[in-house]
Amino acid sequence: MTIKKPKILFIGPTPPPYSGPELSMQQFLKSEILNEAFDIKFLKTNFRSDNTKKGKLDFSMLANFFIFFSKLLSLLISNKINCVYYPITPTQIGWIGRDVWTILLSKLFRAKVIIHLRGSHFKLNFQEFSGLAKKLVGYSLKKVDSGIVQAAYLKDQFAPFLPEHKMAVLYQAMDIEQYVKDPNIAIEKGKILVMGHMTKAKGYTDILKIIPQICQEFPFVTFCFAGNIRKGERGVFYNQFTGEKITYEDPFEAEAKILDSEYKKNYVNLGIISGDDKMTHLQTTDIFLTASYSEGFSRSLLEAMAMDKPTVFTPVGAHREVYENGVHGYSFIPGELEQLKIALRNLLSDPIKRIEIGVTNREHVVSNFSIEKIAKDFKSIITNTLAV
Repeated sequence: MTIKKPKILFIGPTPPPYSGPELSMQQFLKSEILNEAFDIKFLKTNFRSDNTKKGKLDFSMLANFFIFFSKLLSLLISNKINCVYYPITPTQIGWIGRDVWTILLSKLFRAKVIIHLRGSHFKLNFQEFSGLAKKLVGYSLKKVDSGIVQAAYLKDQFAPFLPEHKMAVLYQAMDIEQYVKDPNIAIEKGKILVMGHMTKAKGYTDILKIIPQICQEFPFVTFCFAGNIRKGERGVFYNQFTGEKITYEDPFEAEAKILDSEYKKNYVNLGIISGDDKMTHLQTTDIFLTASYSEGFSRSLLEAMAMDKPTVFTPVGAHREVYENGVHGYSFIPGELEQLKIALRNLLSDPIKRIEIGVTNREHVVSNFSIEKIAKDFKSIITNTLAV
C-alpha cells in the first residue's frame, strides 16, 4: 500500500541571481530527504535576474503581481495543499504587495503556513510601517502556523503576533562536496574577498574608508569586491547589532573617491561572479570579509569557511550564535572602523593563524551546516507544523 505523502507548496525564488535566498530554495527543492517525505510543488516568485532592480515598484512588478496570484490560486485549487512554505520580505512594500495576501489566500484553502525570515531586521523595519500596514501585517501573522528564523535570539521578530512556541531556527545549508579547497590552486597573498551588494548596509562604504590605512601598513593587500553597486537601500535601514538607524552613504561616490586615489591599485571591482569564476575567487582568496549591518545568516561567509578561509565578520544574525571571535575569525561591531582595522591586522600579520582558523572553519561547516543535516531539521519543522 502506497503511503500518500503530504503536499507541500514551496513559494520562493530560484537562481538567477545566485544569492542566498535563491540558492537555499534550490537546495530545498533538490533535497532527497525532503522529496522522499513530501510531495513538493513549487511556485517561483522572482521575475528579475538582476538584484539591482529588486524592490522597485514599476509596471513589470504590477503585472507580475497578477501573474503570481493567478498561479497561486490555480495551485491551491488544483492541488489539496497541506502546507505552504513561504520566505517573507522585511519591507512594507513586500508585505502589502504580496506577503499578506499569500498568507491569507493559503489559509483560505485551509493549508498550514510556514513563513521564513531570511534576514534579521523585520522587527526594526516594522516600526516604520504605516498604521494600516501594521494592522494588515499583524492580522496575517496571527494566521501563520509556524515561523522560521536563522538564529535562536531572533525568535521574537514577529512578537506579539506569532508567539515563540510557534517559532523554529533553521541555519544555512552547504553543499560540502561542492566547496572543497583545491591544494593545487595557490592563494594570492593579501587578497581580501568581499561578496554581496556594494551598499552602505553591506558595509561596502565602510571598507573603502579603511583601505588607505590598511594598505599603508600592508601594501600587498588587494580588496576584491564581488557584487553589484546599488544606489539607495531596499530592506536594511538599521544597524541590527545596535538598533541605530543607518546613515546612508552613496556607494558610487565612495568608489569614485578610492579610484581617484593612490590606493586604486589595491581596489578591484569584480562585478557579479558565479559558477567557476566564483569558485576560483574563493579558492585564491587569503581572507574573507563581510561588514554587513544586518544579516540572517550570510551564505557567502559560510561558503568561504567551507573553503578553509579565515574570516572577518560582524556579529549580526546567526553569526553571533554560531561563530566565536578569535576561533572562526575576528568579529567587529558594524560601523566600528577601528575594530575592523584591528581585525584585519590580526590576520594579515599572522599567516599561521590564517591557516589554523581556515582549518577550524572547514571542520565547523562540515559538522554543523551540511545539506543533509539542515534538510533533516527542516523536515522536522514541516512535520511538526502538520501535526498541530
